[in-house]
Amino acid sequence: MLFVSCLGSLVLNAHAEYTVNVPLTPVQDWLQSDSPSDCGLPELRTQKLHEALAELYQAQGYIFIWKNQGLLQDLLEQLAELQSDGLNPAQYMPDIREAEALCAELQISAHYLLALEHLSRGRLNQQEHEPVWESSAMMTPIRESVAQLGILGLESMRNAFEHARPDLPLYLQLRDAFIAMPEAGPELPPFPDGPLLKPGNDRDPRLRVLMQHMQLRGLLDPEATAGPLDRPLLADDPVQAQPLSYDQVLQEAVRQFQRQQGLQPDAVVGPQTLAALNMTHAQRRQQVRINLERMRWMEARRQYHSLLVNAAGSRALLLEGNEVRWQSRVQSGSPDRATPMLDSRINRVTLNPSWTIPPTILKEDKLPQIRSNPAYFSERNMQVLDHQGNQLDPAQIDWHNPRGILLRQPPGPDNPLGRMVFRFDNPFAVYLHDTPSQSLFARAVRNVSSGCVRVEQASELADYLFYTLDQQQRERIEQRMTSGRTHEIAVRNGPQVLLTYWTAEALEDGSLRFSPDPYSMDEPLAQAYHRAIAQQ
Repeated sequence: MLFVSCLGSLVLNAHAEYTVNVPLTPVQDWLQSDSPSDCGLPELRTQKLHEALAELYQAQGYIFIWKNQGLLQDLLEQLAELQSDGLNPAQYMPDIREAEALCAELQISAHYLLALEHLSRGRLNQQEHEPVWESSAMMTPIRESVAQLGILGLESMRNAFEHARPDLPLYLQLRDAFIAMPEAGPELPPFPDGPLLKPGNDRDPRLRVLMQHMQLRGLLDPEATAGPLDRPLLADDPVQAQPLSYDQVLQEAVRQFQRQQGLQPDAVVGPQTLAALNMTHAQRRQQVRINLERMRWMEARRQYHSLLVNAAGSRALLLEGNEVRWQSRVQSGSPDRATPMLDSRINRVTLNPSWTIPPTILKEDKLPQIRSNPAYFSERNMQVLDHQGNQLDPAQIDWHNPRGILLRQPPGPDNPLGRMVFRFDNPFAVYLHDTPSQSLFARAVRNVSSGCVRVEQASELADYLFYTLDQQQRERIEQRMTSGRTHEIAVRNGPQVLLTYWTAEALEDGSLRFSPDPYSMDEPLAQAYHRAIAQQ
């Protein structure tokens, strides 16, 4: 006996003299039509909508799904939850009041699939806003298709949306913090521009505004310095309880604020702290929204074994699934030499590397130093080479118009790459590496490199990468390290490397931690995201 439901016909018996034709359902008829009626359905990015709808309705026997009022109610409840993900639930609830029955059914289904796509892959197309270079060697992560997520919802809407929602702890913690953020915050006066406001400067008229900010942000007890604050302070309204001073209590409040903003906790109100003080509560909520979006993008491409490097916060996490196996502070690219966004895989480690100075650094940094200092080469362990690797005499080079030369620093304790380099395919000549500049890791803002990523705990990362090797192989690597000579060590099945960017995250205690936006990427994304979620 042969049953072909998708064609709408039933052959009861292969030897019978008759065939019973079963009419197509309206959904089947629409799916099989060469020119289906235009119901104004939205498009998907990751799957053709027609194909996704065909999969969804095939699993349901091509009947109308949303006549089941219980299922429809479950869908509406899950859509309402999307507000906690920074999405706009109204965009997935089409107005079907004047639509005929088939179009109303298809509208609900298409928007249901669209919601699952946006939750699992991002509301926006990342490549149109913050593009990522992808190595051709990378395998696309195995994820349920939008249609598969939709089919799961026919049994349990909650399960479908939980499967679509990223389970990356970074995402879930930030989502919880977003839920806890009040819709509106305290109304704070603008903090005026001016010279650096430092401890000991008790005559700066902005002290009263600084005190008000700290009090209304909950960082300073109103009784501690200025007495009860029972009404908003105006710009010309002094605190009457006692003379203002930049005392230890106020300094500690400012330091706590700076820690929350990812700034150096020095109690000095400079340009970055001033900018953070003038961020409104609405802007902070939008900052959290766009970072939820970035984490949806990240989760959509994340492999099981992945090294996430945040160029904004200058921090790296190595994950196996959702378990953190290694983490470290890093130094990322400076604002004018940004660390690029890319998706690749560690495939080798260079021990005792030499450093060939990249063209940009040679032109912008080294040549001015060489021209201004006749003793430059005698003071440094630096070689001048031609492109065949032959060593040249620096005194014979016209440094105002050098041609056909390379500068190379041999391995050693002062080599900027330190003792090891972690390499991965990319067109930007960037990599992760050790560094002798360990003191810079103490800074809160560590965007100081020329694009590469300097790693504080480099030896621990190497130990992790080599942990599958036997004792003899490990001893051989240690011998090569102590030899001082350069060696390349292949890494099989190395972790995915995602050089990415986010400026807000939540700690395990639920508190929010922000980072400065060194590459000025927040504002364009915030504007695009606001336009997208405001559309109806």
